[in-house]
Amino acid sequence: MRNSADGLFERFLRAVGRLAAAVVLLVLGTLDVAVNAVQPFVVLLAIAVAVVMPRLKAATLGTGALLLGAFLVLVALTMPAVGYGIVVPFGFTVAVVGLLLIGLAAWRAEPVRAGFAVPLLLAGLVLLPTRLGNAKAAVVLALVIALGGVIASAAGLYLRMFQTNRHRQMIAAQQAQRTGIASDLHDYVAHHVTGMVVLAQAAQTVAASKPQAVLPALERIEAAGDEAMTAIRRMVTLLREPDAHARLSPPGTIADIAALAGHFTSDSGLRVRLSIEGEAEAVPIDVQSAVHRVVMESLTNVRKHAGDARTLDILVRCHVRPAAVTVEVSNDGRGRGGHSPDGGYGLKGLHERTVALGGSFTAGPKVPEGWTVQAHIPTRGA
Repeated sequence: MRNSADGLFERFLRAVGRLAAAVVLLVLGTLDVAVNAVQPFVVLLAIAVAVVMPRLKAATLGTGALLLGAFLVLVALTMPAVGYGIVVPFGFTVAVVGLLLIGLAAWRAEPVRAGFAVPLLLAGLVLLPTRLGNAKAAVVLALVIALGGVIASAAGLYLRMFQTNRHRQMIAAQQAQRTGIASDLHDYVAHHVTGMVVLAQAAQTVAASKPQAVLPALERIEAAGDEAMTAIRRMVTLLREPDAHARLSPPGTIADIAALAGHFTSDSGLRVRLSIEGEAEAVPIDVQSAVHRVVMESLTNVRKHAGDARTLDILVRCHVRPAAVTVEVSNDGRGRGGHSPDGGYGLKGLHERTVALGGSFTAGPKVPEGWTVQAHIPTRGA
């Protein structure tokens, strides 16, 4: 609703701006004709240029401005000096439209063409008054137009730099989003695929002695595969549509950790002790997602690297003063339950995500044995 209202307001402002510009040009054109400064068709041509030029693409706009600037310079250099009258195609309308075109070319025209078009337009507008024959009036008009041209050029260049910086920021934001999506894809797919491998290995182990246990394992593998495909489809959607993340629910929250631990217990047979302290609902959603990700990656690493673990402890504390969340996942296995020997990106991604939220992240061996992953993330007063 708010975006729709903003769009309507923006269109309203554009309509008002166009109407105001049309009124100004009509007033200036009427004044030019009234004082016999230029012929009416010159006024009409100037207004036509003001209407058409803003609608052109960058390359066409640059070419048009370049040709028009060359034409004005040619007229100013070849036309003999005359007194006031209708011979020299110069007036208020031509001057204002020319200055507007200078600003427009400096802003939107293709850079190389703009580099030639802006000086030519300004030179033509400055030279035209010198053909009027009145030295004092010519000098004053030339100085005023030169000052206006400098201002118009500066305004156009400012808008160009602002637009360029905004585009760069957008590209950087999209790249950061895609990097985050790649990390999410690794975490979720690795989690589900690892679970599927563990279930398949367990099914092979009991196939001969307990064939009735194979079917439930296959059903769990199917469910894990469906969840993995759902995660992949979500990530692919985000990659194809950069704005789609606004329409999707977050990957996980603190409340979802219980279900995550339950699935892990049923799949691995480990004893999982889960403790969530404090008011998790008050924690910002980005922090909740990071906490969920820490737990999920830790469980995945336990499956991969700590197969001899017997117990797993998950502790989530939501602190009030200072406002922060601490999550700790530890196991008692002798394997390195948090280290990926093949240089995986799981823990590295968790560290980057935690630091980006202003927190700290550690992962290492636990005394006397086991592995601990811990993250502390401030909630910014939430």
